[in-house]
Amino acid sequence: MKTYLLFSGLLTSAVLLTGCEDALQEAAPATQTAAQDAKKEKEPKLTYQAVNVDVQRVEVSQDADESTSHWATLTDVQPGMRNLLASSTLASPLFTTAGFQAGTVKQIRLILGANNTITLSNGRVVALDTPSGQTSGLKVKVNRLITGGQQYAVLVGIDPEWQVVAKGNGSYGLKPVLEGYIATILSGGGGGGETELRAQR
Repeated sequence: MKTYLLFSGLLTSAVLLTGCEDALQEAAPATQTAAQDAKKEKEPKLTYQAVNVDVQRVEVSQDADESTSHWATLTDVQPGMRNLLASSTLASPLFTTAGFQAGTVKQIRLILGANNTITLSNGRVVALDTPSGQTSGLKVKVNRLITGGQQYAVLVGIDPEWQVVAKGNGSYGLKPVLEGYIATILSGGGGGGETELRAQR
């Protein structure tokens, strides 16, 4: 009888200990997640003065399907540096062109050179890693129906908080796909490009 009672007591203790261990294991991930979230909230957000890309050539795809297998060069777009943080208004577009043909512009790609940089909040200029920009091009998704024979402005607005990647070793990269908008340039100019971009994206 004593042996039976002793065995029952040990079995009950084992069950209780196992239950406590399981509860601790379940609580640990939640505690770690809460601690990580609190740490992220305390970390200062990275800000940038400029995100400059070295545009060498601009190409456009107006294929009827989604394959975007044919690319035509926009010969009226001059190469040079473009600040992606200041390319979202009609007053300061990424570029202007009259080279679009009638139809739907699916994508635009920017073939980049090697002099891509980012200016940090403290004014320090560091290299910006854009490997795809120098091979397959930095993509700008637009999907806009064009009548052709007009002057257009291509606008790009980026959110550097998620499109610029701080790699942790002092280097920075840029995600290879951007969202853009094509605006018709009306005679007499006019503002409102940034509002239009935000509304149509």
